[in-house]
Amino acid sequence: MRIILARHGQTTANAEKRFQGHIDFPLNELGLQQAENLAGQLSQYNPGRIYTSDLCRSIQTAAPAARLLRLDPIPSPIYREYSWGELEGLSWPEIKERYPALFSRLRHDLRGADIPGQEPQDEFRQRLQKGLSMLLDPGGPRTVALIGHGRYLNAMVVEYLGLDFNGPWPFSFASAAVTVLEEVAGRRRILKFNEECHLTGELHA
Repeated sequence: MRIILARHGQTTANAEKRFQGHIDFPLNELGLQQAENLAGQLSQYNPGRIYTSDLCRSIQTAAPAARLLRLDPIPSPIYREYSWGELEGLSWPEIKERYPALFSRLRHDLRGADIPGQEPQDEFRQRLQKGLSMLLDPGGPRTVALIGHGRYLNAMVVEYLGLDFNGPWPFSFASAAVTVLEEVAGRRRILKFNEECHLTGELHA
């Protein structure tokens, strides 16, 4: 069983280093180009299903691959990004100006800081586990793809590998990069991580 993970393409909010969360930012011009290039890379794995977050940046990223593979993408709020509460839409300088005490805590412990309105971690993990169960459906294809979000994919890899969910989440995903998870005889591993070869020459456009 293989799960092909890809983070959505770049948005203007990404370029400006803003917290996106549930805000529905669309892809920018570079992000749309990344989505087109991602399609060819994903097609090499021939997934039988393409799941996506219900936010437009993920749906837009999945569209070229879905057309190429002649699949209907399956959007779901289960795969939506983690909600950052009152930080959504803000850049680091704006957070420092509006919430100086919180800014200091965030710089030292992003995971442990108490952010007003954020998604509770236990609820986020329950949503994550439901999403992973959908991907691992024993009655489904042996290879599936998920177009998602950076923090969600980070936590999903931790959950998939059985690492300590309350410990570090060490996986960072570039825009439109590909990660491949594989399970053979009950053993799970990362087969490929954060592959960007299909984006060569475009990341700094």
